[in-house]
Amino acid sequence: MPDMIISPELALLIEAALGGKSKPPFHLYQSKIVWPKLARMANWHQVRPLLLDHLQSGAEQPDIPAKHLADLKAFAMGQAITNMAFLGISVRLYQELNTAHVKAFLMKGALWAWLLYEKPNQREFGDIDFFIKEEDVSESLATLQKSGFAPDPYRRYLFGNDALKQAYLATDYQLPLEPIEEHTLQSLEVQWRPSYPRYCYDLTWEELSKDMIQVQMAGSTIPIPRMENQLLLMVIHHGGIEQWDKLKYMADFVRLLRKHANGLDWAYIQDTAKKKGFNRLLRESLAMVHMLTGETFLSPQFEGVSYIPSEDFQREILKHWENERPVLKSKSWRIFVYNMRHRDNLSIKISIIAAHLRYLTYWKLLWHKAFWYKKHRS
Repeated sequence: MPDMIISPELALLIEAALGGKSKPPFHLYQSKIVWPKLARMANWHQVRPLLLDHLQSGAEQPDIPAKHLADLKAFAMGQAITNMAFLGISVRLYQELNTAHVKAFLMKGALWAWLLYEKPNQREFGDIDFFIKEEDVSESLATLQKSGFAPDPYRRYLFGNDALKQAYLATDYQLPLEPIEEHTLQSLEVQWRPSYPRYCYDLTWEELSKDMIQVQMAGSTIPIPRMENQLLLMVIHHGGIEQWDKLKYMADFVRLLRKHANGLDWAYIQDTAKKKGFNRLLRESLAMVHMLTGETFLSPQFEGVSYIPSEDFQREILKHWENERPVLKSKSWRIFVYNMRHRDNLSIKISIIAAHLRYLTYWKLLWHKAFWYKKHRS
């Protein structure tokens, strides 16, 4: 493995976000931390509460300027208040969906903050996500509208036509909702697939909801997918779609493994990843965790185990961690290229290409999307 040279700012953020039994095999290109740069990077990686906890841990740490320390404390306090408020909102909305007989479960940010972190305020998140059985999406929208949330103007435009609505449900995977009136929660999403169908991560509601477990949240008991499916969803979203672009994503993954790896059904995880064509992405991600933390979570039965990620995989992640990435209006091409590089084999890659070609046959939906964006272009 070639020497990996990173900034001291990134090295400190990796240590703060992930910890581990050993430090990663990195070399620093300078010794002095540039605090404004560190603050900017911590914001990008969404690990400011973790950075504050690390700097206040009592271990030998660099002296942080008073202004930056005060900024971190102020943000962490606000995040703690937000997280507790969102936790209560999440449970209340789930109960309302359940009362309306909508098949749904809470997912991603709010859930993982509660399940995986020592303190829920350690994880930054700004919205709430529910996975809905596709047949129940319309009922979920009606229920959530009664609670004060409705689709954004773009989706309302598409859902105003039944044919466009069905085409949207067939080609997309999530629907952002906005508060109808002023509300603490500014972003709520319903999701009926793990990702866009054209990327072929085809975990169904039936697969995800099988053998669900019960967890206690905000004084209530709610069902969620078992930990094996939580891990698979994380690899799909954080790895296959977001491409491990931020330390926050890797922090989630490491914490799930630390808490649950010994009790996971790894045969099921790998069998499912193979069937869906992302076993390579799973293996690379686990190898990246080992490289960053020195920790090993796999059983000997896990096929193709490697403790070193491929040079291309690790270089790509570290590049984005160090330099950030521009925010795009559409990340479709970026996601397509990434999946063509890192999915399992030619068969799944052909399936992805075929799915993209099928997407182009929804010409009426594409025309209306283009019309909307042209009309509302800023």
